[in-house]
Amino acid sequence: KNGRGVDTNRNWAVDWGVKEADFDPYEEYPGKAPFSEPEARMLRSLVEEFKPHAWVNVHSGMEAMFMPYDHKASEPRGEGAEAMRSILRDLNEFHCGARCTVGGGGKGVGYLAHGTATDWVYEKGAVPVAFTWEIYGDTQAHYMDCFRMFNPVGEDSHDAVVREWVAAGVSVLPMLARHPDLPTASAVRGIGGGSGGSGGSGGSGSVVVERDDGE
Repeated sequence: KNGRGVDTNRNWAVDWGVKEADFDPYEEYPGKAPFSEPEARMLRSLVEEFKPHAWVNVHSGMEAMFMPYDHKASEPRGEGAEAMRSILRDLNEFHCGARCTVGGGGKGVGYLAHGTATDWVYEKGAVPVAFTWEIYGDTQAHYMDCFRMFNPVGEDSHDAVVREWVAAGVSVLPMLARHPDLPTASAVRGIGGGSGGSGGSGGSGSVVVERDDGE
């Protein structure tokens, strides 16, 4: 949540304001209107102006790699969606030891989330590859111990999480070339330039990463 108590990952204009039966206004308050919050407006402007090829929304709370949709228990169809699924399956195998939950967020996380950044970026922002990565979660932590639930405790645990997910972030760049709407050469480049992986080099591809603490 931001300083006004708004969950900025519920403040986006795809299915905004829809409340499930277990809606908790303290945890999921979506704001007074879509994009009422400066954080959401800033990221929307970045997507609209930069027009990235890929988006990764980083969360914690479990170990998972999700694609749209968050607001319904289904996934997009078509070649592009299958390319996203293929990328996530391989990342799960190579970097998670097949332990991560993979697929649509609304199917995999156990509840529907409305007004999320990833759904807007995919549906309205026209970003071909949109992921939400859940990079850590302690399922044994007491529900009152929020820090331990969402954060690795101890230097070794922290460093292991960082190494694993930085490696996944590097590995995903050449994999983007699988997507039919992305040019092969540019898909291996990030915001800062420089080639990555073994899938080619050159071009001007782009990736935006958003960090979101918790859900």
